Amino acid sequence: MSEFLRVERAGAVATIWIDRQPKMNTMTVAMRNEFPAIFGSLDADAAVRVVIVRGAGGRAFSAGGDVSEFLTLAPADLELWGDTLTSAERCRKPVIAAIDGYTMGAGLELAVACDFRIATLRSEFAFPEVRLGMIPGSGGTQRAMRLVGMTRAKLFMMTGRRVSAAEAEAWGLITQAVPDDKLDAAVGALAAELAERAPLALRTLKMVLNRGAEAPLETALELERKAYAWLRSTHDYAEGVTSFLEKRPPKYTGR
Repeated sequence: MSEFLRVERAGAVATIWIDRQPKMNTMTVAMRNEFPAIFGSLDADAAVRVVIVRGAGGRAFSAGGDVSEFLTLAPADLELWGDTLTSAERCRKPVIAAIDGYTMGAGLELAVACDFRIATLRSEFAFPEVRLGMIPGSGGTQRAMRLVGMTRAKLFMMTGRRVSAAEAEAWGLITQAVPDDKLDAAVGALAAELAERAPLALRTLKMVLNRGAEAPLETALELERKAYAWLRSTHDYAEGVTSFLEKRPPKYTGR
């Protein structure tokens, strides 16, 4: 792992830190290329139930990609680099982006690939790529458009404007905006709640929601029905029903 990315574990929660503070946590190509292995490792770790992504320093989640590298890359180098940030979405476990400060360009693309985005009120969001003669190329156009709708997406991306956390929350770009001193509490509460849920149900639900959103309704409903039926074969399904009937807390094992 590079000097700019690190993973910390606390119980069932793992936190990926982006820590390149002198550069506002901007991400180099080398950093981006590490995300698939990091998320893959956490996905495979049965002890981890929730993943959090954070930017160190309190000034930025990530101000984007390292622009100084852009002209060193050939078109063939860029065609697939956006897939590295999709690893947050591919991770089968819940992923929370804990946002404090500037969240721009590739940083915002990483955030919208997460399942939840909790941000401080001082945070700001933008896709400034159009101001540099380019467009978001790591999933930003499609994921953000699906979150905020076409009308707002065009205004947001075609102008490169910044939006506040309050506006981002109203648009649906982020899950929740919280006071600047309440981020840890809000993220911790959500992570703790998710960690108590049945891991296989969460994993299955994430897949059904993500894949069903773009499928025809009948196809999505069939996916839902088959996913539900498959869960019936799991220990956690039986444990959930049994614990409810016995009026006790469930003990989910991920089996």
